[in-house]
Amino acid sequence: MSYQPPTGSNDPTYQTPQEQPYTQYPQTPYPPPSYAPPPPPKKKRRTWLWIIVGIVALIIFYQIGNAALSQTSSNTTPQATQAPTGSTPSSTQAPTSTPTPAPSFATFGDGTYQVGKDIKPGTYRTRTGSTNCYYARLKGFSGSLGDILANNNTDAPAVVTIKPSDKGFESQNCGTWTQDLSRITASKTSFDDGIFIVGTDITPGTYKDTGGDNCYYARLSGFSGSLSEILANNNVSAPTIVTIKASDKGFESKGCGTWTKR
Repeated sequence: MSYQPPTGSNDPTYQTPQEQPYTQYPQTPYPPPSYAPPPPPKKKRRTWLWIIVGIVALIIFYQIGNAALSQTSSNTTPQATQAPTGSTPSSTQAPTSTPTPAPSFATFGDGTYQVGKDIKPGTYRTRTGSTNCYYARLKGFSGSLGDILANNNTDAPAVVTIKPSDKGFESQNCGTWTQDLSRITASKTSFDDGIFIVGTDITPGTYKDTGGDNCYYARLSGFSGSLSEILANNNVSAPTIVTIKASDKGFESKGCGTWTKR
């Protein structure tokens, strides 16, 4: 339903309104929006990297300084002074000496041996006596008497020289043979039965024994056991006197009691 203006008004001054023509207003154009790209992101400063580099540099400088200081100290450190002598106690401990290792000697026991393969040539001794000891130097292994170069029976310490030309050596009930030729006597001027090394076990000089039945003694120029190395010998049943020379190599005694230097 549309509005209708009133008509037939009694007001003489009333005028019917006139319709105004439509006036078009000019429109002001809006400027297009301007778009600015966002600023580039700021680069982060790698502060932590420089901190690590600085720490590493400090460590290197510290180590170099310590090395230089140590070198300087070692060059300027005075030598250690010797411990004072006298009654003044010293806290310096004396250096311990390294013990000299005991020498080793070739040894062998009872049996029959081939010289050059089982045992080496040389001079050997038994350092203690052994009952019913028998030994023999051999030129063969046939078992015949012809293969025996020299032999001996003894209950006392013995000495024997095995030559490079020997083929074998036999030992029965003799114990241990050794190349340890050091002294075995308690006194070098008094001894009993056995084979002794002059200058090592006994001293040269004139000796007298206490005597015994079937006493045998011999001055020796060697220990091969052959007759050619007997300088002088004797069998007696009474006390006797013998002079052992400085040139003698050995002396053998069996059943003669005790010899004492006069």
